[in-house]
Amino acid sequence: MGYERNKILLPFGDKYLFEFPLNTFLSLGYEVICVISKEDSDIIIPRLPAKNVKYVYGGATRQESVYLGLKKATGDYVLIHDAARMWVSEDLIHKIIEQGKEMTPVLTYTEVKDTIKVVENGKLKTLDRKSLIAAATPQAASLTLLKEVYEAAVKDNFTSTDDMSLIEKYHPEIEINLVKADEEIFKVTTPKDYEIAKEIWRKKLW
Repeated sequence: MGYERNKILLPFGDKYLFEFPLNTFLSLGYEVICVISKEDSDIIIPRLPAKNVKYVYGGATRQESVYLGLKKATGDYVLIHDAARMWVSEDLIHKIIEQGKEMTPVLTYTEVKDTIKVVENGKLKTLDRKSLIAAATPQAASLTLLKEVYEAAVKDNFTSTDDMSLIEKYHPEIEINLVKADEEIFKVTTPKDYEIAKEIWRKKLW
């Protein structure tokens, strides 16, 4: 991003980026566990509501951070969300809860627009775009299942970049439901993403 601080502290008027997804989840009455870095605590902690919000300092990786957050959770079913995907909607969350009402794991995804190629032994191979999806968040599953697979990953020293990957590895027999998200679920990662996010924010203000 090239920002002097964590991208979740990018300003939007009198708010910071992280407050948008935080307030969306809180508006639905959910318990929220914010996994933060100590370097950001001076800004984040004073802006966390006292009700329904806990915080814990994260680890060196996303996986370590999620695991620390899971230890604080008390609900039966957990949605894990990257704060940089600031425009998570109440409608999307409701769809995830509906798909997970039997404690079924749920993967939020977006469609792949580009043609994806891989290099194998120095040769290009084109993948079938129709069979590809891009993982997004929230990703959801029962707290019991998530703790189990995260603890197994710690024991095996296995690292993944998303939550469903661990369920795929340790419980391949479990079906994962899919929920398609709209394009606003993109992760704010680059200066261009920030400009797009600000434009969406301005339109929502109208």
